[in-house]
Amino acid sequence: MPVTYDESWIYHADALPHRTLELDQSESTHLVKVLRLAEGTTCTVTDGRGSVMEASLDRADAKRAQLRCLELIAKVEPPPRSLAQAILKNRGLEDVVELCTQVPVRRIQPLWTKCVQVPRGRELDHQMERLRAKAVAGLQQSKQAWLCEIPDPLDWNEWLERAVAEGDPVLVCHMTESGTDAGRSGWVAVGPEGGFSDQEIATALAKGCRILSLGSSRLRAVAAGFWALGSLSGR
Repeated sequence: MPVTYDESWIYHADALPHRTLELDQSESTHLVKVLRLAEGTTCTVTDGRGSVMEASLDRADAKRAQLRCLELIAKVEPPPRSLAQAILKNRGLEDVVELCTQVPVRRIQPLWTKCVQVPRGRELDHQMERLRAKAVAGLQQSKQAWLCEIPDPLDWNEWLERAVAEGDPVLVCHMTESGTDAGRSGWVAVGPEGGFSDQEIATALAKGCRILSLGSSRLRAVAAGFWALGSLSGR
């Protein structure tokens, strides 16, 4: 009799009902060696674009496991909010992605802003690869159906133009007592340590963006996005 393992949540971009998937060695080892799943176990797989399927572990090979997708069991709407986060020193941006992909978030856009303390010439390609891997881990950890997109970094003004053109609200996090009606979708923007510059705030307001109050507590930049997304999720 097939066993159902309720804690498994597997991401595979090519998942489709009735398609057989071959997993990479890392995922195979996790299922077979760590979780000790046997052949015939029923798991859950998502394509990261809202489709959720049951799947059967047809080959329990720690190097090359094989899943057979069964029926589509859910089609989930994309998360309504996205996060724009200023680039942080050291592993700060990785910490942001690790935290924020555990709540529903459509995109995390890295930003170059005036007060970013990372040198502009720094090569970020290797870090972007790690950020995207952490997004996959966050999806699987929190059992989400949408994989968070992490685009290449943009300058503040360029991103602001694009975000405003999308038509959804843009909320700029700022340490102030007065807040705003957040709405139910759109962007949340978080600055680097020390926040956005006065000019960046003024530019955002001139383009119709609104301030999201962080209250009187001084939050670290790595925590502000997670706090904002979490606090807005119930509104």
